[in-house]
Amino acid sequence: MNNILSGKVAVITGATGGLGACIAAKLIEEGCDLRLISSQLGKVETFARRLKAQYPERSIEHYSADFRNLVAVQELIQLLGSKVDATILINCAGVFPIKDISNSTVADYDHCFDVNVRAPFLLSQAMAENMKKIGWGRIVNLGSSSSYNGSKDTGLYCASKHALLGLSRSLHQELKEFNIRVFCVSPGSIQTDMGKTDTRQDFSSFLRPEEVAEYIVFIIKFDNELISDELRLNRVVVQ
Repeated sequence: MNNILSGKVAVITGATGGLGACIAAKLIEEGCDLRLISSQLGKVETFARRLKAQYPERSIEHYSADFRNLVAVQELIQLLGSKVDATILINCAGVFPIKDISNSTVADYDHCFDVNVRAPFLLSQAMAENMKKIGWGRIVNLGSSSSYNGSKDTGLYCASKHALLGLSRSLHQELKEFNIRVFCVSPGSIQTDMGKTDTRQDFSSFLRPEEVAEYIVFIIKFDNELISDELRLNRVVVQ
């Protein structure tokens, strides 16, 4: 497979999280320039410096934004639009509230959907316009096994990931004629800091973020007719 990613510009949200950082590392290995986005300015600055030391030839920029704040997201989009011709968007940022619906508030709902759904919607909408002009693009939305299931403890999260799956399916149909491929990748639980908050399960049985990242980068490199627009990733334990 030819390396079609070399020289492409990739925007990655949640770039300092366990999975987002792994995806960034894989993409820069493929020769991508990076635009790293995180809610934690100090962490994204440190991560960007580390990558720049390893790959001094690559262009790496970092941004901080609170996806709960609509104005902050809009300002971020303006910054990205004025500086880069991004053709790869990885919507990896997310929140994982463990709280049953009965005890959830409107504020809880807004927080979950603002980060997990509204931000990917706005970024995809904005980045797709540039991708259309170029005639090539990749949008990856990180779903979850919760995109297909329900849970009494994580109802808002499940609802947000169902919504993200629907958004991805619709974007796929809307953008494929422009040679823009939209993927919804839905892993099971992953060995990240977010995964550690779910004490209901055995953390050692979770997927490794490096493998999930490797798989994502692999699928977006296909550039002929084949597309895996909707993927569920699970762990197989062989005893």
